[in-house]
Amino acid sequence: MEESKATSEYLYEDEFSYVTEDGDIFRKRNDQQEERKIGETEKNLIEDTIAEYRSNFVALKDDISELDELSEKELNKWQSKLEETQAIGDFPQLYGKLNSLVNSNEVDTAEDISAEKENEIEEDKQEDAVAFYKKLTKKAQDIAKEDDWGTAEKKLTKLSHEWSDGPSAEDDEAEEKVKDLYYKFTKAEESFQKRREEHLAKAEKQRKENLSNKKELLKEIEKIVKAEDWSATGKIKSLERKWSGLGAVPNEQSAEIQEQYQSLIKEFKSHKVDRLVDKRQKQEDNLMMKMVVLDKMEAVASEMDESTANWKEIDHQFDDLTKQWKKIGRVPREKSNQVWERYKSAQDKYYDQKYKFHSDHRSKVDSFSAKKRNIIEAAEALVEQKDIAKAARKVNKLHHRWKKIGNLPQRREDKLWDRFKAATDAFNEKKSNNIDKIHEQEEEHYQQKLQLIEQAEELKETTDWSEGHTQMQSLMDEWKKIGPVPHKKSNKIWRQFKGAMDVFYDRRREHFKEAKEQQKENLKEKQEILEKLRELGQHEDPIKAVDEAKTLQAQFKDAGYVPIKKKNEMWKQYREVCDVIYDRMRAAKSGDKFDQELAKASLDSDQRSQVQDLRKKYKKNEKEIRSLKEEVLQLEESKTNFNFSGDDNPILKEMNEKIDKKQALLDSKQNKLDALAMEMEDIKEEA
Repeated sequence: MEESKATSEYLYEDEFSYVTEDGDIFRKRNDQQEERKIGETEKNLIEDTIAEYRSNFVALKDDISELDELSEKELNKWQSKLEETQAIGDFPQLYGKLNSLVNSNEVDTAEDISAEKENEIEEDKQEDAVAFYKKLTKKAQDIAKEDDWGTAEKKLTKLSHEWSDGPSAEDDEAEEKVKDLYYKFTKAEESFQKRREEHLAKAEKQRKENLSNKKELLKEIEKIVKAEDWSATGKIKSLERKWSGLGAVPNEQSAEIQEQYQSLIKEFKSHKVDRLVDKRQKQEDNLMMKMVVLDKMEAVASEMDESTANWKEIDHQFDDLTKQWKKIGRVPREKSNQVWERYKSAQDKYYDQKYKFHSDHRSKVDSFSAKKRNIIEAAEALVEQKDIAKAARKVNKLHHRWKKIGNLPQRREDKLWDRFKAATDAFNEKKSNNIDKIHEQEEEHYQQKLQLIEQAEELKETTDWSEGHTQMQSLMDEWKKIGPVPHKKSNKIWRQFKGAMDVFYDRRREHFKEAKEQQKENLKEKQEILEKLRELGQHEDPIKAVDEAKTLQAQFKDAGYVPIKKKNEMWKQYREVCDVIYDRMRAAKSGDKFDQELAKASLDSDQRSQVQDLRKKYKKNEKEIRSLKEEVLQLEESKTNFNFSGDDNPILKEMNEKIDKKQALLDSKQNKLDALAMEMEDIKEEA
């Protein structure tokens, strides 16, 4: 609205009208009209009603602008229409326009010309006749170019009268000149009349087009009303704007089509009020339902503490409440922010409590937060990087990495995202301000990659397959480290670089293809050596077995390459059988009774490996148990350094909680230690 209630005693007020508390619309008093009530409206429809009345005023103004002249009788009719029309606008301006049309119609005659005009004409008559008619012709030619059709026509009529009352030519020569001037004078009149007729024809055509367009708009409005689509407020407003934007229609149809339009709009808006009432009630119902859901969400968050264990159930319950809240429709606008803030507060409290009491969730959040902070720091560092072209490529990768990390609670997510976005925005601004520099850097990268292509071309014919492979991979690593090149050159130089690499690797594959048969023989030889090493794993003298194994190990290594599919398998078997031999030797030399018994036990490699793994876990648990016992002892001793007034002392309570947790963990570790010992005994007994 143009003026708020804070600065007016009315619900609405502007230069020409005001709306009372009861919804009565008054048009203000002006020089031609008394103050008058012109309609009524609802509080929530004030803007629409005022817009409609202003549209009515625009239609009146358009109709009057098409008039050329008025009689006194016609003037009275128009003044009555201005008084009765439900419209808001600058009415004095319209009254002035109407009066000017009547005054301009009063053409001066020879009998009622003012004394001043008579003097001017008499002075003109006393002039040379040619000069007199030349002046009238010049005026007629100028007037004929004017676009104020009514006024211009009256001026030309007056000039015709002046021509008729003008002086006679003094001689034949002067008379010829006057005739020539009269020809020009009439041509000016004809030119004006032709332009006026063209204008009127064009205006009439435009009126008909406006009528056709308004009829189409009426059809659309009528369609909405018949369909009882009372929610189509936006569509109706758009149609109203289009209607107001169309000019006048033929006078004989103006009143009828305007009446149809106002009737349809009035019917729509009357139903719109009912719909708005229903909408308001629905919003109030939604508000009540959202408040109920919020109460439950807040209750879930409040009940979470250190004793909470059923986290999956709680998560499901809270997620379900969140979905319910989102499914509920809109609430009254004046309550919207308040409800939204309470919803965010409930969400924040829930995730704060969950972070505080759910260790797995806390670890996950901390992990995600740390990863995102690392990305943020990387993004912030890019702003200072000198190679802007290279940094630009990294920005996109950082965005991709960010999306891969899971979402955090909304408040944390928003805070980190704002910082990340600020960093990337700062870089993008720097990038846009240094386009020329980026082009220079891309050209530098292009030259660097051309050098790598030269090196790859030189290397592609080498027969040192191992070194060639190493160098090719090194070139590829350097290629990746170099920043982007001009887009038009990128694909071309990549094809050149990859082409050189393909030549080398094609030749390398061909070489290894020839070596496959030899690899099969090598595989057979190594399998035979493995069988001999397995036998040594059961040798009665573990120390002597090591000496014999060394010869076999040398033979195994000298046997050469095996098929790539068997490489890992053979190496794994080799390490296992050798580990058995050397573990038995170390156990034999060790003073540990358990290790010595393990060395003498008749275990295969898998069983021996299982026992050794369990033994490592056993020793690790022993170490952890010792450490926990020391921590419990230190905490118990620390309690003696304080003089607590009672058991409710928060420091004492916290220390007791720590001791209980450590003791519980200690008991768990001890149980695990016993289980490991039993499992090792079971394996040895099975053997």
